[in-house]
Amino acid sequence: MVQLVCGHSGTGKTRRMITMANSAIDKIHGSMVFLEANSRHIFDLDYRIRYINTKEFGLTNDEEFQGFVCGVIATDYDIEQVYIDGLYKIAKSGKERLETLIERLDYLSKTFDVNFIISVNHDIEDIPEGLRDRVID
Repeated sequence: MVQLVCGHSGTGKTRRMITMANSAIDKIHGSMVFLEANSRHIFDLDYRIRYINTKEFGLTNDEEFQGFVCGVIATDYDIEQVYIDGLYKIAKSGKERLETLIERLDYLSKTFDVNFIISVNHDIEDIPEGLRDRVID
């Protein structure tokens, strides 16, 4: 499943995702990964959550981002949840590519039984109609 956490910059999306991840780590049986475009929140997450600063890998577009996510999943078949904070910063894309990115992640989710929780800088009204059912309230 691919779910979205929506809101503009400064509305608490990152803090909410950190809280969600820290709360979920005791409830899952597999591994958890938290992707972010910097190292700002590395010490806010439970030590059992694998934290990856994607900036270190020099991703330049959404295709490289997809390949990167595939590589993360390929290195650990026990990954159950992946949090992606700041999708547009990491994938170097915008709202016009959101549906395509979600389709790709949806494929990976179904194929490898991984749940993705992603933050995007939009209000729910700005999300394409077909993706609104994925927004976490």
